[in-house]
Amino acid sequence: MRQWWTEPGDYSWVVEFYRRRGLMPALRAGVVAGGVATALATLCLFFEDLVHPHWLSHAVVFWMLANAVGWVIFWWFFPWPSARQAGVLFALADIGIAIATGLHADPLAALSTTPLFALPGASIVFFYGPRAIAAHMAFAAVTILTAATWLALSDRPDAVAVAIAKALIALMVTAAIFPPIQFGFWLIRSNSIESLTDPLTELANRRGLANYLASRLDTLTSSTEPLCVLVIDLDGFKNINDIYGHKIGDAVIARTAEQIRAAAGPSAFVARVGGEEFVVLDLMTLPAAAAIAESVRAAIEAPDTPKATASVGVAAGPIGSLAEFEAIHACADETMYAAKRNGGNRIAVAGAADDATAARQTGEMAFRPKELDDANVSDGSP
Repeated sequence: MRQWWTEPGDYSWVVEFYRRRGLMPALRAGVVAGGVATALATLCLFFEDLVHPHWLSHAVVFWMLANAVGWVIFWWFFPWPSARQAGVLFALADIGIAIATGLHADPLAALSTTPLFALPGASIVFFYGPRAIAAHMAFAAVTILTAATWLALSDRPDAVAVAIAKALIALMVTAAIFPPIQFGFWLIRSNSIESLTDPLTELANRRGLANYLASRLDTLTSSTEPLCVLVIDLDGFKNINDIYGHKIGDAVIARTAEQIRAAAGPSAFVARVGGEEFVVLDLMTLPAAAAIAESVRAAIEAPDTPKATASVGVAAGPIGSLAEFEAIHACADETMYAAKRNGGNRIAVAGAADDATAARQTGEMAFRPKELDDANVSDGSP
């Protein structure tokens, strides 16, 4: 429970989850539908008994109606907001509902307005963490209890009973249901994220790599720089396991992951895709990728006990589809094995052999390793 309570939420993860599944139009439609419902409810306030002076109440209603219409226009026609922007909008929605509650001259009508708090709450519970939903619930509860107290003190003969009943219903609808929903969603999201991560190294696993490619494909395809792929495989890792045992072997894998992460830099995506095999992706030129590969090789060769070395294959090319990534990856994999055949503890560099644009038009794989020679196989020595 403490871990759940300290969880800040992951707005971008939720948005990306919907986007990857083509559900953003449906999500927009849901938020817009809530805005339309709020606008219609606000419009009805012009025909209700409001607090005096009426001209001021009607001016406030008109302002609220304009904001409700603006909400609909913004969410439907403008780019999806950032976490901060959306948070401000949901907070303003809460404030607007509280103002609408206070405009009624009849306390029962005022209390009947408070279930509208469920609309922003339904969004906050998925996009933000438990503290955000707690703040929303506290604000809604104060508004509900204030309206209920107003009703209980009215001159209705059944005022107290009605106030208690209506307040309990409003609290259930707008507050009580959200914590268990948020907790359940957090469990599902956490399990989903954990399924994409290698527990030993805390790097992405093979499934995490596929998820990264699917979520970043638009960015990768629109880049003017080629996608560079490094395939890194430890040399003779089986001997380390046989001599030192699996516990030490796991420590070597974890150490190697940290060395690769540090050498690859903050912009790189690093994954562990096999027992002792790692993949690094980044957008950069092939010479820059070769320099990174040499840094990775040298970092792994650093004097540690037990000593480890690695063979690194490098390939690069423009990417327009997942199939083209697979071709670049296969090319880097082949060059890595070429480095192993040349003695290991070295890098091998390959490139795009054919024109990528022509390949996209024909649907064929355009990437194959260059013939390896002394110019593109290096063991780090001068």
